[in-house]
Amino acid sequence: MTRVNKQGQALGRKGEESRRRLLDATLALLTKGSMHKINASAIAREAAMASQSFYLYFKDIDEVILALAQEAAADLQEVVAMLSDTPSSSEPEMLSKQVIDAFASYWDRHRPILIARNYIADSGNQQFLKLRQDATMPMIHGIADRIQAARPKDVTRVQAVSRAVIVYSAMERLAARAQSLQYEPGSGENVDLRQAEIDILTLLFSPERSQETAAAARASRSGRKRP
Repeated sequence: MTRVNKQGQALGRKGEESRRRLLDATLALLTKGSMHKINASAIAREAAMASQSFYLYFKDIDEVILALAQEAAADLQEVVAMLSDTPSSSEPEMLSKQVIDAFASYWDRHRPILIARNYIADSGNQQFLKLRQDATMPMIHGIADRIQAARPKDVTRVQAVSRAVIVYSAMERLAARAQSLQYEPGSGENVDLRQAEIDILTLLFSPERSQETAAAARASRSGRKRP
C-alpha cells in the first residue's frame, strides 16, 4: 500500500526518505531524553529539515511515536515464533532461557519507544492501548499454549492465559527496569531476577513428571539440599 503525505500526495522515494529521517530523529531524541521535551521543531531540527516539513508527514508527536511503536511491535514476532516453532520435545529450561533472553534483547533494541508507548497507553490513548494489546497478545497466547501443552488435563485455557498474563507482565516490568539508573546492569540482583524468571517459566512449561527434576536442578544450582 502506497503511503501518502498529509496533503494526500503519494510518497515517492524522496518522500519516504524524508519521512524516515523524521522517524529516526524522533527515536534519537527519545533515546537522549524525556518524551515531554520533544516537539515538532526539535524533531525537524534533529533531522536537518525545515520545521514545517514535520507536518507534511505527521499530524502530531503522538502519530510519529505511534509509527515507531508499530515498527517495534513487528519485531516482537521473532519471540512469538520462538514459542510456537520450537519443538514440543525441547527442554523446557532451554526454551525458557531463549525466550527470556530474546525478550530482553527485544526491549534493549526498542527501549525508548516501548517506554513512550506504554506511557501514552497508560494515559488512556486508545490507539496506543490497541497497539500494545495487539502486539502483546500473540506473546501471551504463545506462553499460554506452552503452559497448556505441558498440563493439558489439569490446566484450562482460561487458566493458561491468566498465568501467561502474569508471567508476561513480570517479564516486561523486569525488562523495562533493567537499564534504570537505580539498577546497575549486570548486578547480582538483576542476575538473580533473570534466573527466577527462567525458573518460573521452566516450571510452567514442564510436564508434571518433569517438575520434580526441574526443582532438583534449581536446588542444585542454588546450593540447597532438598529434604
